[in-house]
Amino acid sequence: MSSSSSLKLHLWWRILLVVEFLVVQALGLNTDGILLLSFRYLILSDPRNVLQSWNSFDQTPCSWNGVTCGAVSNSIKGDLRVTGLSLPNSQLLGAIPSDLGLLQHLQNLDLSNNSLNGSLPVSLFNSTQIRFLDLSNNLISGGIPETIGTLQNLQFLNLSDNGLTGALPATLTTIQNLTVVSLKNNYFSGNLPTSFQSVQVLDLSSNLVEGSLPPNFGGSNLNYLNFSYNRLSRKIPSEFAEKIPSNATIDLSFNNLTGEVPDSV
Repeated sequence: MSSSSSLKLHLWWRILLVVEFLVVQALGLNTDGILLLSFRYLILSDPRNVLQSWNSFDQTPCSWNGVTCGAVSNSIKGDLRVTGLSLPNSQLLGAIPSDLGLLQHLQNLDLSNNSLNGSLPVSLFNSTQIRFLDLSNNLISGGIPETIGTLQNLQFLNLSDNGLTGALPATLTTIQNLTVVSLKNNYFSGNLPTSFQSVQVLDLSSNLVEGSLPPNFGGSNLNYLNFSYNRLSRKIPSEFAEKIPSNATIDLSFNNLTGEVPDSV
């Protein structure tokens, strides 16, 4: 196919999307439904037809597969809003649209075990009501922006088994309700954040994290900590595990740490 033909097909595809968008608005699909359709448009392959029920002629997306709705405060009586999107293990191929971050009442997002690529949309971290975020085992690249610290309701974060890079955002430690963090099997580098307080499970194994273990790490609520298969070096500070409970599981194997293991580890 020639480049001019490909361009014409692309233009026609864009025109069809605009036409459908205008039709959807005319028929009355609510705002949350329109925002979810932006996700469907970016899916290139849906072999299990999990998005087949996403009908643009519906008034709300609440009956769509994987979509959860609920009544929220400050809304019109009887007006249900999207609170969850869960499509794990669906073999979806495509990208995550920035419009998902405009779902004001989104609390749970689970798109794990698919083939979603591209980077994490910065606008996704505008969904300040999110409590559960699982995008693990995809093909997502790029870094985690510092604005993740705005998700103060976040309790569960799993971005493991992707191609994420860059430094770990220091703002992770400022999320007061965060209890589970799994970022294993990525390409994160740089130093470890410090002053973890509320986290109970922290898995950063199989990355490229370097430098020394911070003496002011925190971790008073940890029961599982895994830093194995990284590039941590130097001695283990005696203060490192000072606040970590004695019955917590700690794995620091396959690093470049030297010296004796302190009694507190």
